Amino acid sequence: MTEEHRAAVNDFFVNVFNKILLYEDQALGRSEYKDLSVREMHVLEAVGSLEQEERNNMSHIAASLSISVSSLTTSVNVLVRKGYLYRETGQRDRRVIYVRLTDKGRGAEAVHRRFHQQMVESLENHLSDEEWDTLLRSLDTLGTFFSTAAKGDSEGN
Repeated sequence: MTEEHRAAVNDFFVNVFNKILLYEDQALGRSEYKDLSVREMHVLEAVGSLEQEERNNMSHIAASLSISVSSLTTSVNVLVRKGYLYRETGQRDRRVIYVRLTDKGRGAEAVHRRFHQQMVESLENHLSDEEWDTLLRSLDTLGTFFSTAAKGDSEGN
C-alpha cells in the first residue's frame, strides 16, 4: 500500500463517517421524530432487532451497542419518557428488565431502517458481483478490526 492509498483510505473514513452522521441527523430532523438524536435512534434499532430475537434485556442491548448497562439505562430512561420505549420485568426472573418498542418507537425504527436501506440501494446498480464480493470481504475485515479494537478499549488496553 502506498502513502497515497493510506491517505485516500483515511480521508474516506473521516469524510464518509462524518457525512453519514450528518445525513442521518438531517434525515431525523426532517422526519416526525425530530426529538430523537442519532444515538437514541441506534438504541431503538438495537431494541427492535433484539426484540425480534427475544433477547431484548438490558444486558444484551448494552452489549449489542458496546456500551455499559448504566449508559443504556440513561438512554432508556429518556426514550421511555419520550414515549418510544417501555420496560417490563421478566416473568421467570423478576430481576431481568426487558425493553420494548412502543408503536411510536416502531415507527421511528422503521424510518431509520429505511434510511439504511437507501444507503445500500444507492450502490446496488453500480457494482458488479465481483466488486460486491470484494467490498463485502473488505467490510468484514474492517468490522473485525473495529470489533477487536473496541473490545480492547473496553478492557482497558
